[in-house]
Amino acid sequence: MASCPDRCCLYDTQQIIRQRRLISLAILLLVAALSAFLTISLAVTPRLNATIDDARLNTFTFTFTSSYLTYNLSLAVTVTNPNKAIGISHTAPLVAVLAFHDRRLLRNSSTLVLVGEGYQQRPGKARRVVVVPAVEGRMSGGLLGAAAEEEFRRQNATGVFEVDLLLSGEIKNYPLVIVRKREVGARCALRLQIAPPGPEVVVFHQVNCEPAKPDNMFF
Repeated sequence: MASCPDRCCLYDTQQIIRQRRLISLAILLLVAALSAFLTISLAVTPRLNATIDDARLNTFTFTFTSSYLTYNLSLAVTVTNPNKAIGISHTAPLVAVLAFHDRRLLRNSSTLVLVGEGYQQRPGKARRVVVVPAVEGRMSGGLLGAAAEEEFRRQNATGVFEVDLLLSGEIKNYPLVIVRKREVGARCALRLQIAPPGPEVVVFHQVNCEPAKPDNMFF
């Protein structure tokens, strides 16, 4: 029959072995979690989706005597992080410009800031809705170009105007260990008719913006 000291020694040894196993298991789980975290950091590319949920074209006229294009456009833009695994952080402002027939329409403030630098969007359902009321401007026909002027004549005859909202920005994955920055851009192609005067509601069908190279955002 084992003496008490022997039994105590055996019990202490078993406790030490159990603790070492638990420590080893904890280390393995930590390594596995870190490996998965790093794998996601490397494998998942930060992305950004945008849609135009509403738009109202109040004015879009070209005065041929003075050669000026005048416009007034209201927008509602939704910016979404489609990734289910990672969040994103905007490392530069997400800006937008209006273009007609591949010509940027100049404004006093030049660009619209839809999302500010540093804004963070969680995975999946995170979104930011930006309402841009009454974006208006006046552009010289000389800057617009002869081809765009002719295109305006053609579209004016149909009553439907094709205007692009061009997005450009930079995002990174958040808050993963390995930071991956990525420039993002999108083109939102709008086909709009002049809205009637007054508060009458104009039916608008949501437009999904297509990915585009940010280098093509400015003309």
